[in-house]
Amino acid sequence: MTTDLRTLDLNKSQTEPAHDADSEIREIRPADLEDLAQLYLASYPPEIGAPDLFEAKAEIEATFAGEFGQLRTSANLIAFHQGTPAGAILTVTKSIWDPELSGPFIIDLFVSPRYRKQGIGRALVTSLISACKAADDTQISLRVGEGTSSSAYSLYSKLGFVEP
Repeated sequence: MTTDLRTLDLNKSQTEPAHDADSEIREIRPADLEDLAQLYLASYPPEIGAPDLFEAKAEIEATFAGEFGQLRTSANLIAFHQGTPAGAILTVTKSIWDPELSGPFIIDLFVSPRYRKQGIGRALVTSLISACKAADDTQISLRVGEGTSSSAYSLYSKLGFVEP
């Protein structure tokens, strides 16, 4: 049976963080929430994400209020390209949809269309992998489905995410 769940065994992963000199990746701060909402709005079609900035802000606020699980501070990252917000990855300590899973769960990865195909998504995921390894996690999981681009599918596969 095929599933949309993907997991990465961190004990087998040899991935190292990778990003260029024009990019910065750091933990998300409260002051970044407006930038996150704008990135979220720009990154998804309205039928997948949010139809307007008001709804995008509400979605980001709900995420940070714990509606999708307890956020893992060290695993919520924002990427900047030459000082401009370019993408983000949001991770909870445990999936609220899959109680059998252990470890962090990626609830969202989004990159502004302006910065796609420049390694921002890869840099975010590899930075997350490093943060999770540093926290002695053994597994990271995520779901693919509606709204997941073919580039994201390819990235997850190349980094070692597989069906459990």
